[in-house]
Parts: sequence; structure tokens; C-alpha cells
Amino acid sequence: MTEQEDPDLALVQALQNGEDRSLNELMDRHKEGLFRFLLRQVRNEADALELTMEAFVRAYFNIGKFQPKAKFSTWLYRIALNLCRDHLKSRAYQHSLQTVSFDAPSEDKENPTMLLAAERGPDRSTACREELVALEQAIKELPEELKSVIILIALEERSQSEAAELLGISPKAIEMKAYRARKLLLKKMGKKGF
Repeated sequence: MTEQEDPDLALVQALQNGEDRSLNELMDRHKEGLFRFLLRQVRNEADALELTMEAFVRAYFNIGKFQPKAKFSTWLYRIALNLCRDHLKSRAYQHSLQTVSFDAPSEDKENPTMLLAAERGPDRSTACREELVALEQAIKELPEELKSVIILIALEERSQSEAAELLGISPKAIEMKAYRARKLLLKKMGKKGF
């Protein structure tokens, strides 16, 4: 892979050669997108921030294993996705699901559990907010392999080939999972009256 194909390649090579300051620039380039991706997965700002930092730590300590067969960002998101899966399986997370209700109404417009909270303003109608909350709930209820696909393709606006690379499956499998996820979401939204 060349620098034209992967704009991070020069920084990765510098980091592999012991230039630790390159990590700062890589973090500046990717921390916001990675944080948003993880927030949509775990629906908790503190957990998403911790997982974001852990992903960069893992990337730093494993940078020697990086092979430029894929983009650095793809490799980084795959690390983050694996951390996220481990987190979602953890007992602490399972326990938090029992003690914290994401369905409870909230007056806080900055609520990090809201999937698109930053995009909603006071000018939005109540009906639109109800639909967004219903959609968030429907995405949350999807099976894990479908939820990851729909978040990558629909919310993160990744291509099917990028999503396939991140998840380690074929583009055709991504296409089928995206189709199944959309079909389930339409069914769930229909049942909720949307």
C-alpha cells in the first residue's frame, strides 16, 4: 500500500522506527471518529472514551505487527471493535444493563446515550425525537453482528468493502447482513408505529 492509498502510512512507519511523537498525530487524526464509532456501540460516553484510549494503547504496543496490506485506520478500528466486543461481553457491562435504563425519558439534550444527540436541536419536533429514540432502541436490539454492520455502513458511512475489512468477513456477507439489519429495523419501526 502506498501513501496515496493510506495517508497514515508515513506516520505509522515513523512510529515503527521509534518516533513516538507520530502517535500524537495519528491520535489527532482518528480519535474523534473512533470515539463516535465506539459511543454508538457501547452507548456510554465514559466507556467509549476508555475504549478509544485503550485502542490507541494497543495500536502503539502492536505497531510492529501492522502490515500495510490494509489502511492503518482499518487496523485501528478492528482493534477498537475487538475491544468493544470484549467490553460488551464483560460482566460489568451486563450488570450495568440491569441497573441503568436507556429507555427512561431524559430532559438532558446532551445525553451521551442518544445516538444522534449532537445533531438534534431545539427546533426539532417531538415526533422526530420519538422516531430517533425508537430507531436507537431498534438498533440496540439488533443481534451484535447485524448491529456492527449497520453502524459501520449507515451511521459511520463506511463502504461495504471497508466494513468487510474491519469485521473480517467478505463484502458479500456485509451486503447480506446489511440487508437483514435494514429489514429487521423496518419491521421493528413498523411495530412501533413509524
